[in-house]
Amino acid sequence: MMLWGMGRSEGRPMDDSIPSQNLSGVEQLKRSAVIATQNVARLRHQLENEPDEFTRSRLLKLLLLEAEKSRLTHQQLDKIDCHMAELRALTYRQVELVEKCNLKGQIVERAVKLLALLNDLMANYQMLRRRISPLAG
Repeated sequence: MMLWGMGRSEGRPMDDSIPSQNLSGVEQLKRSAVIATQNVARLRHQLENEPDEFTRSRLLKLLLLEAEKSRLTHQQLDKIDCHMAELRALTYRQVELVEKCNLKGQIVERAVKLLALLNDLMANYQMLRRRISPLAG
């Protein structure tokens, strides 16, 4: 098996041969995750069946690169989780502020608008997380 060829069967990652498209960030991430999963399966199979030691070492390097792509997806989920935790804390503080201002009879229109904005942001983070979660598996 020759690794310096031009196609996928020669060991080059599959996503290198796919022309770029106008995809959203999540769609690109989905496509990359699917390709990485396919590449990992293909490389594992080749590694198990390859008798040549040099080729096996090249396949192992490629396999590690593909596994790294999955790790990056997990890191993105961790980052989203941190943002969501911080946003949850801000939302709780904003709810307390609105309730305290209501008890004092103060105008809370701006505080309520901010609370609605925080809730919308949380909904967007939750949706993004749901879309990315299956990719990390």
